[in-house]
Amino acid sequence: MSTRSRRRSPSVAVNPLRPSEAEAAAAWAALVDADAEQVARVREPEPPRDFYAATAARFRPGRRDSVELPVIERYVRPGDVFLDIGAGGGRFAVPVGERVARVLAVEPSEAMRGVLAASAADARRTNIEVFDTRWPDPAWTEAADVSVAAHSMYDIREILPFLDAMERHTRRTCITVFGERARGAQMAPLFEAVHGEPLATLPSLREFVAVLAARGRRFEVATVEGDRPSVLPLEDAAALARRLLWLAPGSPKEQRMRALLQEWWGTPDGIAMPPGRRWVGIVTWEPPRP
Repeated sequence: MSTRSRRRSPSVAVNPLRPSEAEAAAAWAALVDADAEQVARVREPEPPRDFYAATAARFRPGRRDSVELPVIERYVRPGDVFLDIGAGGGRFAVPVGERVARVLAVEPSEAMRGVLAASAADARRTNIEVFDTRWPDPAWTEAADVSVAAHSMYDIREILPFLDAMERHTRRTCITVFGERARGAQMAPLFEAVHGEPLATLPSLREFVAVLAARGRRFEVATVEGDRPSVLPLEDAAALARRLLWLAPGSPKEQRMRALLQEWWGTPDGIAMPPGRRWVGIVTWEPPRP
């Protein structure tokens, strides 16, 4: 093959830095599919009916730093309707409720809805309406001035219908929040050592920006510091790692994981866990006008 023909060949291939909307969405779906296939294969415990039942209380407002909140609050105004897609336990819905007229909180997890309802009641937020549905909901008719999907899109396979519905029901500003890496990515070396295969990582911030750019949207990205390094008691660290590695308590793999936690990250004060998300991106854009 001549030098000239070798130089021409890249022009017929898809440029990964300039994907079409369909190509970006397909690449996103492939990452979600790979994660789902891997989890189904390596998972030791039976999948719970409500995945968040054991951890929903961690998403109550004030239980941990909501570093994204000050950025989100810049975009809301008195009198606004605020749509929180995947509202969890109310980390954003409850504090934002003090600044707007109405909050529409979409949350499919029963455990999360329970925490959210209790949090809203404790804060006396009577303007928060909680919806038991999964986005996008074809029957949804409410419109909002500002919509946010914070850490709720990593495992959404069909990203384009999700964004289409979000934009369709938002008058002024759409906001998404992603970590610079997705669920469990900080545990990739531990995952591989325990399961004997590389971790299939879900999409996160950079993949979302690629999708949004391929859609031709004009957007801004603000970044804030993410999780701080923490030292946990062995049992707390093991519970977290067990959840992220899909292990059953007491299994041979779980025992291997415990040994590695102590060998790799053990300190006199506990287990120095690697931070989950070193930084977080808040992406904002205006929905296209009709």
